[in-house]
Amino acid sequence: MTCIVADSGPLIMFGRSDLLGLVRDVAGDILVPATVFAECTRETVKPGVAALIEARSAGLLAVVSDPDPDFRLPRVVNLDAGEIEALALARQRDCPVLMDESLGRKVAARYGIAVIGSAGILLAAKERRLIPAVAPVLTTWREWGYFLSPRLLDAVLLRAGEDQ
Repeated sequence: MTCIVADSGPLIMFGRSDLLGLVRDVAGDILVPATVFAECTRETVKPGVAALIEARSAGLLAVVSDPDPDFRLPRVVNLDAGEIEALALARQRDCPVLMDESLGRKVAARYGIAVIGSAGILLAAKERRLIPAVAPVLTTWREWGYFLSPRLLDAVLLRAGEDQ
């Protein structure tokens, strides 16, 4: 991969965990649609916001204009504006989208947009020996309130060769 378009949920979790550099190491340049960045940084007191603003200043991620209208997808019930713009930008730039939201992933499949989830980034990082384990990261995210289904967690830990 040479780039990945980030949706808000994974962007916040990786930023809050100080792991955006890990995403870059695995997936290349991190592109963030302006709408997604605005969603993530609107409430400056929320955890992770300062890390995202700092990451932008440090060049760890690039906030880019929302995609051309030709690449916009139709409004989908239950997808927010950021998810729609992330999918459209991934389609325009022909690179994967970093997205965990299940409906967004289904829409991506419908439009032929490659998707990688947060757990996939962590697994790739472990395989490349960039991190020693995925379980501590996923446990922390769950403690912070990030939803990861028990089935997904079991599958990821099994694939990572870590205790469940």
